[in-house]
Amino acid sequence: MKRLFKTAFISTLLITFLSAGCSPEPTSSGSSGTDAGATDTETDTGNGGTTGGGSTTQPPNNCSGTTSDGQGEGYPIHQFSMMLAGHQSWMPGTYSDSMAQQTMPTLSEASIVFKSDSRLKVRLKVNNQAYPTAGETYCYGRATGQSSDAYPYTKIRFRVHLRDIMCDTPDPQNPNNCTSALYLGPRYRTQYIDPVSVDSCSPIIDLGTLRNSTQFGTTIEVEDVKSDSTCQSNSTFCPAEKIVRAASCWHMNLQVVTDFTQDFK
Repeated sequence: MKRLFKTAFISTLLITFLSAGCSPEPTSSGSSGTDAGATDTETDTGNGGTTGGGSTTQPPNNCSGTTSDGQGEGYPIHQFSMMLAGHQSWMPGTYSDSMAQQTMPTLSEASIVFKSDSRLKVRLKVNNQAYPTAGETYCYGRATGQSSDAYPYTKIRFRVHLRDIMCDTPDPQNPNNCTSALYLGPRYRTQYIDPVSVDSCSPIIDLGTLRNSTQFGTTIEVEDVKSDSTCQSNSTFCPAEKIVRAASCWHMNLQVVTDFTQDFK
């Protein structure tokens, strides 16, 4: 199966950066997306909303979660399909698993997609939960041998972290090229996103003034994805309070706006 990210747009953008001498070496490394400290019974003890500053705006009514949500000059906005099991983080890196490769870009690709001088905004659309049968892998990191959720989620909440793309040995002749392996820096500027319903979009998250100034760009990590699946059996209040089970999948579309793309409508 072809990689989701090797589109004509990325190829064109890569040529643009190469012409300007701004493209990193195509070597990358990243950490695992597994949340090793999480359990299926973990409940939400954090506050909703955002942490660490930043501005958000309410999503427009016509948000589709696709590249068609842009307006103005520039390339179509970037779009990634996030399909992972509970307790897995979405973040660029080096993955040998083909399912991970289909949903997460390499660090070399992310350094191109997320690189921007000023404008950097993201938005996420929540999609229907997949309903795989026992024994079927279906999404990256899914624990087989169990049935998926009895009740598919109707809303999910999650955390978004900024992660700088780092290089230990920039090319002295061209500091925008990396002669060693790219890797992710530590998390910072964490934002808690309040529950978002299926077929709805999160607020627009403006990261332009929050990210560090880096040569190789700043990407995001999405983790701690919680849903309302386990509480739907009661007929009263049902918050998105428990992490999606390792036997289940979560699915969102990520949209990215930079200096080189159209802006959100």
